Amino acid sequence: MTTPLKPGRRLLADADALAASSPLSLADSVAEAIGQELGQSVRLVSAELETNGEAQTDDGELVSPSAVVTAVLPQKGQELQTEVTAHLEGDAAYSASVRFAFAEAIDNSDDVSDLLCPGSAGWNSALRDRLREDSEFSTLIEAYDGTIGIAIGGRPVHFRCYRGHVLEVVARSILGANFVLSIPGDVFIDLVTAERNRFMETAMSGRMRSSGSGYEYLRMTSALIRIIDHARAMAVTAGYVGSERVLDTNLQVA
Repeated sequence: MTTPLKPGRRLLADADALAASSPLSLADSVAEAIGQELGQSVRLVSAELETNGEAQTDDGELVSPSAVVTAVLPQKGQELQTEVTAHLEGDAAYSASVRFAFAEAIDNSDDVSDLLCPGSAGWNSALRDRLREDSEFSTLIEAYDGTIGIAIGGRPVHFRCYRGHVLEVVARSILGANFVLSIPGDVFIDLVTAERNRFMETAMSGRMRSSGSGYEYLRMTSALIRIIDHARAMAVTAGYVGSERVLDTNLQVA
């Protein structure tokens, strides 16, 4: 069986700068470089490109690529999907990001831990169990009747809560979330592998975006910080690359 990569693995560390071209051409070049690094057996499944509005890099401009593995998701059958977020930074004002998904045939996808994919059904269940046993989290939501929403790399997670109780942690609740905090996959990796919980600094920097009720988002900020605490502990358990730096001692890593 192919040994799966772990979220947090940095790619393209030795990649050369790319010459100026269209965003799509640059994305193709990055996809090829990542594919070569991951191995010849992988195939590109999807790519989502976002730019800062520049349609073309300037003539003579060099663009530096970087990338990080954000999730490893076992598929039904004998396949593994690796999600990678890549960034392209130019000499001038040009920047872009690309979310790639690569697939690879493996011996048995059941042998791959769901904890390697934030927002997967198994990851959600593990987080639900931790939150239900956390008296501090219960206190933070004791006056709350609603649904907290986050989206990790585009993958939604809804926390249905009622007066101190976590009823469910699922991909989508029936009535939707009161608000949704969108966290890019690479930003989430940074959150769960930093030395300490940097939720507030990350939120203030604009690297995460909220939609829906701003009031409920602010009211549940402490609960969100606690959720990230548990996600950090789960990252250590699953062996995310860089999680050895986690220094929090207020949560038991089990």
